[in-house]
Amino acid sequence: MNEGVNLSETFKLTRSQCSFSPDGRYIANASQFRLVLREFETLQIITVFTCIDTVDRVLWSKNSKLVLTCCYKRNVSQVWSVDNTSWKSKLDEGSSGLIDALWCPDSKQILTWSEFGVRINVWSLKNKTVRHVQSPKLGSEGCKFTKNRVVIAETRDKQDHVSVFDLDSWNLLCNFKLHTDDMQCMVVVNKSIFVCDTSFNPVYYCYSMEGQCLTKHKLYSNALGVKQLSVSPSNQFVALGCFDTKCRFVNSVTWSVIKELHHTAQSITADTVCYTELESASGSRYEVLSGTFTLPQVKVNPDDPNLLLGVGLVKFSRSGRYIATRNDSSPGCVWIWSIEDLKLCALISHASPVLTMEWDPANSVSEDRIAMTCNSDHVYMWSRSGALALKIPNCSTLNGAGELGPIRSIDWCDKGNSLILKGDYHFSLCYFPHI
Repeated sequence: MNEGVNLSETFKLTRSQCSFSPDGRYIANASQFRLVLREFETLQIITVFTCIDTVDRVLWSKNSKLVLTCCYKRNVSQVWSVDNTSWKSKLDEGSSGLIDALWCPDSKQILTWSEFGVRINVWSLKNKTVRHVQSPKLGSEGCKFTKNRVVIAETRDKQDHVSVFDLDSWNLLCNFKLHTDDMQCMVVVNKSIFVCDTSFNPVYYCYSMEGQCLTKHKLYSNALGVKQLSVSPSNQFVALGCFDTKCRFVNSVTWSVIKELHHTAQSITADTVCYTELESASGSRYEVLSGTFTLPQVKVNPDDPNLLLGVGLVKFSRSGRYIATRNDSSPGCVWIWSIEDLKLCALISHASPVLTMEWDPANSVSEDRIAMTCNSDHVYMWSRSGALALKIPNCSTLNGAGELGPIRSIDWCDKGNSLILKGDYHFSLCYFPHI
């Protein structure tokens, strides 16, 4: 991981909207009211599409042949073709507004969410028709695809409901009321629907696709509940990041909690490798600590709406061998746990809070890698073989012309050989040529 790294020049960017196509051949980015398509290998511009207004969202279709752009101010989405640049489609929401969008897995249908949870519009590019689903909940997070079905969270008569539709015909297969007071999150695991109640009530439920309640489990009492949720690639576990600073593992067969991961110094064992960031004028580096490790803590302000308490980031590696977590009361620390024995294998402490962390998606990589950003001019990486703080040149807090600026977020290429580094107004590519 210490071998040579190459960086591209910087390109203009609007609202962090830049991503690789699913097949890894192209890069699409928003630049004000323009959508720019580039080849990944050469970074040459293929074409530039002119949108109706400033682009707020860019979404690739699953087959990498179409790109969706959303202009929230105009309540309009537009669809562009990679192969046929003269073709385009316009989806006008009218007075109902536009706040979110999602491609269906078949790349032939698009879901758009109107304001105030009024409805979902289901646009068919094949049939040139539009259907409606009333009173959705949770935005695109309340819509899950599973094979030939769509599961959508809804609100009916002030009660939480779930509807199951056929993906092709959008015929309603099942609708049922939940036992939740105010559902906060939902996932579909092994043909079961897993939902968590409001964060004021630490309870989760599991339902069959036909609406039968398979289990109800109360995590604890007199405290806030689930803050973050993640599903393992094998669908074997559901990880719940909770406000009590623990990450709980739920088995997807029995739907019971099988393990609690404690974000305390007591979780550090003799096998845990502890890294801490050391800053200098020439750049940061990691130092491996020995002996007692003191966890940095921030003082919790109960009046702050963004409460720095609980496990706010939970991400499984693509192989399923590791899980990375961030306890928000120690925002600069990333905890890497081994799934095999559910023990802490690495603890990485940074000088600034960790904004994003993303696992390498490539299945061909011999070991899992995770990249992290801390709103600085560094990208931080970890694998079982070690950790690296990579200084990125051309970063400036002033965001001058052509400068990347502090790195806010990152995206991996599916091949695992490059990263998109996103600043406020520019982006750059970081290549790993030896992978």
